[in-house]
Amino acid sequence: MHLKHITFVTLAAILFFVACGNGNGGSSEFGQANSINVGNGALTPQTDTQTPAQTEPVEGSINHLTFATLDNTAEQTFAAHLNQPLVVNFFAAWCGPCRAELPDFEAVYGDLAQHVNFLGISRDSTAEQALGLLAETGVSFPTGWDQDGTLFAEFGLFSMPSTLFVDTDGSVLEQWSGVLSAERLRALITEHLL
Repeated sequence: MHLKHITFVTLAAILFFVACGNGNGGSSEFGQANSINVGNGALTPQTDTQTPAQTEPVEGSINHLTFATLDNTAEQTFAAHLNQPLVVNFFAAWCGPCRAELPDFEAVYGDLAQHVNFLGISRDSTAEQALGLLAETGVSFPTGWDQDGTLFAEFGLFSMPSTLFVDTDGSVLEQWSGVLSAERLRALITEHLL
């Protein structure tokens, strides 16, 4: 069978499926279907009130873990940021939801910096991409770099953006995968860190 014929058959099957939908806005006997947004660098359900995709918090302390600085000249430890409870946000310039939530993180950081530390960890492939996004979104809290995804894997995270809520002992109390509004971020900080 020729590739052209396979492509035509596949396209015809897709069109048939779309045309034969049940017309009730994505609902079925199994409930309401939520679309998946894959066009902005993240794979997240599109819902009005997104619930966190929970993963098991990392066991033990993260004090010993290190991350690179954006100029890649030194490594820092998480321990250096744990004189107060800590919010760690993994982001990347290629991630649309990350870009959308960073101004909210900056606003909450501005309000709560005397009580909670914030640390951004970029997953961009170049420092220039990360620095461009930080400038664009007005982020002023400290930021590190996880270029190869080692930290992301160490924490057992699976989608972007992801946020960790860490107590002063270095224990991860909560992991959140997905976008956080300023209101929801404040609520989670109050619940877990204050």
